[in-house]
Amino acid sequence: MTDNEELDNLNDALIEEYLLFLRGLGPQPDLSDLPASRREAITGQFEIVAALADRDPELPPLELDPVARRLGLVADASSASMPTAAQSALSAQGGGVDELLKASLEDVAFRFRGRISMEFNPAWSPEVPEGMRAFAQCAVLAEAVAVLVGDTDTWSSAPEGLGRFFDRYADISAICVTSGDAERALVLSPADVTRSVSPVLGWLEPHSSNLPEPLGLALGRFFEQRMPRWDRVADFDVLPDTAALDAVAREVSGAQIAQALRAKPRLEYKKEGQLALGDVDAAELAALVVSVQTGGLMPDDFVEQLAEMAGAAAS
Repeated sequence: MTDNEELDNLNDALIEEYLLFLRGLGPQPDLSDLPASRREAITGQFEIVAALADRDPELPPLELDPVARRLGLVADASSASMPTAAQSALSAQGGGVDELLKASLEDVAFRFRGRISMEFNPAWSPEVPEGMRAFAQCAVLAEAVAVLVGDTDTWSSAPEGLGRFFDRYADISAICVTSGDAERALVLSPADVTRSVSPVLGWLEPHSSNLPEPLGLALGRFFEQRMPRWDRVADFDVLPDTAALDAVAREVSGAQIAQALRAKPRLEYKKEGQLALGDVDAAELAALVVSVQTGGLMPDDFVEQLAEMAGAAAS
C-alpha cells in the first residue's frame, strides 16, 4: 500500500469517526498526532461534513404522504378513521376533518421549504360564495390562493359566486375548492369561472380541464409552476463589462424589432403599431436597457422613457 493510499484510508477513518461524533455516537476524533498541514486539511473537511451531514429533507409519515395515498398504498384517512356521520359533525364544528385539510396544506408548505405562507383566518372569510366555507389563504411571491371547502363536482353549476369573489378580491390569483377530507380538490383561475369563446364551438360555459385530485397534489402543482427556476439561469454567462452589455442589447433589440416588422398584421391598430415601431431607434432602446442593468435608471423611470419613446414614434 502506498503512502497516498494510507493517508486516504486515514482520512476516511477520521471522517467516519467525526460523523459518529456529530450524531452523538462517539468521541471527537483526536488530530493531535497529525502534522500541522495535515491537521488543517482534515479540519477543513470536517467543516464540510458538518455542513452537509444528515441534510436530507424529512419525509412525511406514510399515512400522510399524498403520493402514497393516491397510489392506494395506505387506506383513505377520511374513511378509515371515522364514519360519514362523524365526519359531518366534526366538519360543522371545525374539528378533525379540518385537521386533514391543515395537514395537507402544511405538507405543501414543507415540500416548498417554508416559502409558502398560510393564513387560516383570512380577512375575506365572511364573504365566500354560497355553499362553500372559507378555510385558508396560501401565498407564494405574488400568487395568493383562497382555499374553500365545497363540492368539486357542482361548482360549475353556479360559477357566478366564484366570479364575484375574484372581482371583489383582485389580489387572489386562484381559488382551490376542496372536499372536507382533502381527497378531491380543484384549483380554479378567473378564466375557469368565466364564459369563453371557441372559434369552433362558440360560447363555452365555465369549466376546468383539470380533474379533482388530493389537495396536496393540486396546490403543489399550482405553486410548482409559479416558483422561479433558478437552476435554468445558473450557468448564464455574466457579461464582463458595459461595452459587452451594450453590444448584446443592441443586437437583441434590433433582432426583435426586425422580427416584429416582418409580421403581416390584419387589424388596423396592429398595422399602426408596426408603422410606429419602424421609427424606434434600436440603439436608443439598447441604451435604456444598459442604464437599467448598470443601475443608472430605475424601473419606473425606464417605463416612463419607454412611453415617451413610443409616443414620439407614433406622432
